[in-house]
Order: sequence, then C-alpha cells, then structure tokens
Amino acid sequence: MNSQQPWNTFRPRAAISVSSMATAVGLSRSQFYSYVKRRCFPSPVYSLFTRRPFFTLEQQQEIVEVRATGVGINGEYILFYERRTGDLKAAEPVVRRSGSTNPLVPALFESLRSLGLSKASATDVEGALVLLFPSGTAGKDVSEILQPLYRHLRRQGLG
Repeated sequence: MNSQQPWNTFRPRAAISVSSMATAVGLSRSQFYSYVKRRCFPSPVYSLFTRRPFFTLEQQQEIVEVRATGVGINGEYILFYERRTGDLKAAEPVVRRSGSTNPLVPALFESLRSLGLSKASATDVEGALVLLFPSGTAGKDVSEILQPLYRHLRRQGLG
C-alpha cells in the first residue's frame, strides 16, 4: 500500500462534510455518493439544525478502512481506480514525413505556383488530392488533375 495515498494520512475529526470525506479518500463527490448508495460506505448523518449531511468519527474510520482494504461495509469487494499523477508521459507529437506519399505533388505544387496560387502549400495540395481523388491519381494525366485541383484551392482562398 502506498503511503502517499490520502486515506493513509487522514486525521479524523469529530464531524466532517461529505465533500471533505470524499476528498480525504481520493474520490469525487459523485463517485463517493455512488458507493454510499451501494451501501459500501455508511450513509451520512444529518444535522437537525442545519440539515447538512456529515460523518461522525466512527463513520470516518469505517470509510478509511473500506478505502484501504477494498471491502465495503456490506461485504462487497471494491476495486478503486487510482487517480493519475503528473508523471504520465505527454502524448507524443505526430511525426509527419517530409516527403509526400503522392509522387505528383511536387510537380503539381510547382504548376499551381506558376498559375498564381502562391499561398498553397504542398500539404494543401496533398490534402486536396485526397479529397478530390479518393480512389487515387494513378493512371491520370497531370492536366486532368491540375484543373479541378486549381479550382478547389482557389475556392479555399489559397490563391
């Protein structure tokens, strides 16, 4: 058992709110209430004057015991999910290949630049090819591809 878990360092008080108890055992309020509803944790006691729910000293000790052992007060086994910590690796950035998968892209890119599409990039050209020719450009002449590609990129505002 990890000594850094919140329930291992919890110091019970005479009374504690539901939110504080949920935080003390490392659960969200909604998750904590789901365990109360399933009778894994004891139900809170309500103040006659304020009508607020709270847990007594004995109830707090029972909840900490349930969290530490994984066995609810109803005898049900509970598998608690541990919260993730900051030591997770950041998502690795997507590595894009510098070369194009379509061998026509460099020639099409140069042709489009000579036609005045100076804002279009090679990535734009490749994306438009995938969109305009979903089955691929194999067997098509450059002139058959260039006209619809030019029109598409002009509509995109890349002219």
